[in-house]
Amino acid sequence: MKYDEVSNALFNAFPELIRDDCSEGLPYCIAGNFANYLLEKYKNNSLDTLVLAGAFIENLYLYKDEEIDNLATVGYLEAIQNVWADNAKEMVKYLGKVSSNQWKKLNKYWNGEIVDLSTNS
Repeated sequence: MKYDEVSNALFNAFPELIRDDCSEGLPYCIAGNFANYLLEKYKNNSLDTLVLAGAFIENLYLYKDEEIDNLATVGYLEAIQNVWADNAKEMVKYLGKVSSNQWKKLNKYWNGEIVDLSTNS
């Protein structure tokens, strides 16, 4: 998968996710919408959607592409942390190994403990 294909893959995997004005060419805006969508699913106890979301995010890291990795971490994971606020830790149980490690790195980054969010560090 290429970076510019990630958003379409997301909409294909989550057909209920609404396309809006930011859906065209703005993957980080789409990531924010996705975080809101997942929060609604969490509140409605639609845990199967969270499992699918965790797998979708985890699979993005398999492409070993710096832009896609950055979108997965700074786009999707950080958006979930910001949008979900106090509930954010609930999403961790649905993440895979790499995405869970990136989640922890985000926390360390915001605490000033690290400066590099790449999957290589």
